[in-house]
Amino acid sequence: MRLNDIVLDNIKIVLFDFDETLAIHKDKDYIKHRNESEGKRLGYYLNAYKNPETFYEDIEPCVKSEILCNFINELRSKNIKMYCLSGMKFSFHFKAKQNFINKHYGDDIELISASSQQLKLDGIKIIQELNNCNLDEILFIEDLEDTIKYLNDNGVKTIDVNDLEEK
Repeated sequence: MRLNDIVLDNIKIVLFDFDETLAIHKDKDYIKHRNESEGKRLGYYLNAYKNPETFYEDIEPCVKSEILCNFINELRSKNIKMYCLSGMKFSFHFKAKQNFINKHYGDDIELISASSQQLKLDGIKIIQELNNCNLDEILFIEDLEDTIKYLNDNGVKTIDVNDLEEK
């Protein structure tokens, strides 16, 4: 599904993944490098916890998506509520992720975490209940093909961030 296929007048909630969606990592092997040793892995989470304001600029550099910035502005103009639903093993980097979102996209996108990609479906259903809307009024933007397929197979409108184009 492409963004041009979505009628935003029928959407009440848009959710974004974090890594490689809202935050584009400069090091494409960031997961591999962070897990090269126990010290690197623990240091990653420790640094994120201790330096949430600068973590995604200085320690694990990421950039924002210009296409998503423009899309988010369009969503705001239509009063569509937005969340970031991110898969996280730990919450040690939660504040760093929220800081990155606030700094680059605005402070009206609430970060929610799920401990696995499959639990994102449960997160979407909880957000659906919180906002008193139907599943077909929710749009999810994600980068992982398996997660996209899983969510689509379970009735969630999902767009691959790599397929986004300017309208």
